[in-house]
Amino acid sequence: MIGQGRQIFVDELERFATEVADSRCAAIANRLAAPLRVAVSGRRGVGRSTVARALARAADLRGTITLSTSPEVDVDVYVVAEVVKPEDRDAIAAANRPVVAVLNKADLIATGQPGLHRHGPTSAARTRCAGLSARTGLPIQPVVGVLAVAALDDVLDDALWAALQVLATRPADLSSPDSFLTGGHPVAVELRRRLLDTLDVFGVEQALEAIRDGATRDQTRAVLRRLSCIDDVVDTIGSIGAQVHYRRVLDAVAELETLAVTDLRVGEFLSCDDTVIARMTTAVDVVEAAGMQVDRCDSGAAHLRRAMGWQRYSRGPVAGLHRACGADIVRGSLRLWSKVGSSA
Repeated sequence: MIGQGRQIFVDELERFATEVADSRCAAIANRLAAPLRVAVSGRRGVGRSTVARALARAADLRGTITLSTSPEVDVDVYVVAEVVKPEDRDAIAAANRPVVAVLNKADLIATGQPGLHRHGPTSAARTRCAGLSARTGLPIQPVVGVLAVAALDDVLDDALWAALQVLATRPADLSSPDSFLTGGHPVAVELRRRLLDTLDVFGVEQALEAIRDGATRDQTRAVLRRLSCIDDVVDTIGSIGAQVHYRRVLDAVAELETLAVTDLRVGEFLSCDDTVIARMTTAVDVVEAAGMQVDRCDSGAAHLRRAMGWQRYSRGPVAGLHRACGADIVRGSLRLWSKVGSSA
């Protein structure tokens, strides 16, 4: 029953547009299929360009979001570092679209030591995020932009990888960047400087730990990517984007209903089983992204139970968007129930 939400509706609309050779429906499908438009902002010095570069690369790999500098933006990513200043709070409060806030340089959030370990942000980084969230009224996620860029841009070339291999067996002084550069070591100073520029001290330490555990170059890149937390940020953007996609579906349906006044085929498309169920899956994405559970059972009893439950939900004290979601889940569930019958 539950699919890829908006993409299911897009696929159905594209199929219909091709079948009837209607350029108007094809144009609606193209707008609906467009990836989320994301803008990255923040104060100078917080590393917003690094975070933007990492998000752009992660988005290229997934194809689900695109970085934008135009006014036409769906989601803002706001970058902070160390503290939330009054101008940060003002910028977040003034946003007229969904905001994802991230704490960059999370590896530095600890007393005297890097703020991450091999399993991700330490309690120090997460505690800092919780405290900053309380000040902004918005959840804040840790991220290490430099590691994300290093992993996603595949910057560990042969020379840097060979240098890391030597450092794994001949440890250097990594207590500070200056100690790493000035201490005597077989690895040339220029290569050590490149490692710092690419990975910073924390990234070097984590890469060496992975190598000592037997990791290959690709596995080491995967470790750095995981520690960067960039995929968690992309997932959060996707969750917030579920509402954006659903609104696009509602807008597309409104356009199609206008076309249906003079084209019966469009009306038949909007009322067919596949379209109604596709709208339901898009609505399911929204409510699940908000933390609610949707019964995934496919029996007739489950479909009817789901319809009754979401009808009660949509009649309750909920926002208009969620009321529309509830109505779509009800319609889709009843359509499924009618197909399998009450005895299933």
